[in-house]
Order: sequence, then structure tokens, then C-alpha cells
Amino acid sequence: MRAYPACVPCLVNQGLNAVRRLNLGPEKEKEIALRAVKFLSQFDALDRSPAYYAYFIQRIVKEIAGTEDPFREQKEIANRKALELLPKVEKMVSGDEDLEKAVRISALGNYIDFAIRGELEIEKDIMALAGESFVVWDYERLKEKLQKAKSVFIIGDNAGEIVFDKPLVRVLKEMGIEVVYGVKGKPILNDATLEDAEKVSMTKLCKVIDNGSDKVGTWLEDCSKEFLDHFYRSDVVISKGQANFETLSSADRDIFFLLVAKCDPIAKETGGEVRRFILRFKE
Repeated sequence: MRAYPACVPCLVNQGLNAVRRLNLGPEKEKEIALRAVKFLSQFDALDRSPAYYAYFIQRIVKEIAGTEDPFREQKEIANRKALELLPKVEKMVSGDEDLEKAVRISALGNYIDFAIRGELEIEKDIMALAGESFVVWDYERLKEKLQKAKSVFIIGDNAGEIVFDKPLVRVLKEMGIEVVYGVKGKPILNDATLEDAEKVSMTKLCKVIDNGSDKVGTWLEDCSKEFLDHFYRSDVVISKGQANFETLSSADRDIFFLLVAKCDPIAKETGGEVRRFILRFKE
């Protein structure tokens, strides 16, 4: 996926949100805004994914903040809150099958994304969306693929959200499928790392690997051999979130993308709608 003009202010706002959460003051906010705009203005065309540009802006944020993990505190809050909410969510979300219910819960977790939205009202957001339907629903294709699958590779997205992927992992394992869960190799934005997987006990449910990268989304050219082996050799790949869609939508393999569209460009690219759930199969 290539970036849209509408991605530009969002990319700048991501940088601003990071600086604001560190309470670095108006001068640092001004610095990140100007440096982000300067960085983006050097490109004659937006011919790369939004995640590509986001990564370099977040590197500027880390430099200004003097820390490699500006969202650490927010990630910890999101993980704790999600663990508290999961039992309530499991009672609220319905599905004709355990798998369907688990997919819906996993998608619901994708709305936990304060890096984009700049706020952290997890419970309010989750409960407001718990009854929403999918606007793109390739569930029958997923069931068909899983009936023949021996292995599934789930590419995780955000801290907090990772908790809502646990029911899906459990259901897949109950189906006799080997599950491997992928996370970031180093902190970037609010993306889940191995540390987050350990804190929410995902590592006790299934094998968790990191991709060896700190890039926004999943840049296959920057991922570890172990990650690439699972990506290409697993029978089914389930990719969570927007940035992973942005970077993997042209990958040379079939993928199920599971996310909430949070902006018009993603809604257009996925065939979905803003604030609606999407399970899209790409061959």
C-alpha cells in the first residue's frame, strides 16, 4: 500500500502524540512537528507505505526524547487494562462458533491504538464497539483454510491488543493447530514486543518469536530468518492491524488481515469503512 496525502497530517500527529505523552513541553512539540514536516517534504511522491514514513518520524521522536521506548508506560497501562477487560469482553461478544467468537474478540482488540488516536479510553472504546459487525468478513475462507492447516502464524500488533488475541490462540490450539505468534524485535510506537508477550502470558500459550526489527509494520526485508521461515512456511498467516496491512498487502503469499479501519485510506484499501471491523483474505 502506498501512502495517501491524508496520511501526512496523521504521521505528524503520531510524532506529536509521542512527545506530548512524555510531557516534554511546547518547544519539543514544535521541534518534532517541524522536523517531521521537513522529513516528509523531501519526497516528490508518496510512493512508499505510510508505515515507512512513520518509522523515520518515530526515530526523530526517540532522538528528541532521549529514550528508545517513548510509549513504555502507555503500553504497560494498555496491557494491564486489557487483562482486566478480557473476561468481560468474552461474555459480551457472541459467535455461532468458538472460532468466530475468538476472531471477533481479536478484531475488537485492534481498536486499542493510542499512538494514532492520542487518547487512552480503552474500556469505553471496547464496550462501544463490542456489538459492531464486520463490513468485510472472509470468515468462511478462514474456516476452509484452517480445516486443512497444521500451522498458523499470527503477526501481532499493539500492546494491550495482544491480550485479545489470546482466545484465538487457544481456539486454534484446541483445533490441533500449531500456533506461533510474532512480535516486534525492538520498541517502536506502542507495538507489542517479547516483553509484552511475557507480561500478558502469551508466551505460556504458544511459541512467541520476535521479528528482529523495530520498523513500523512488518518490513520483510528487515525481518529475521526465523520470522521469515514461519511467515512463508506456515499454512495460514493472520496479520493484525493497519501498519501490518500497509506493509504486507503486496507480500508474495496469501494472508488474512484482521483489523479495525481507523482512517479513510485504510478503509478504501481494504474495502471497509472507518471504525468497522475487517477480516480480509488476500491471495
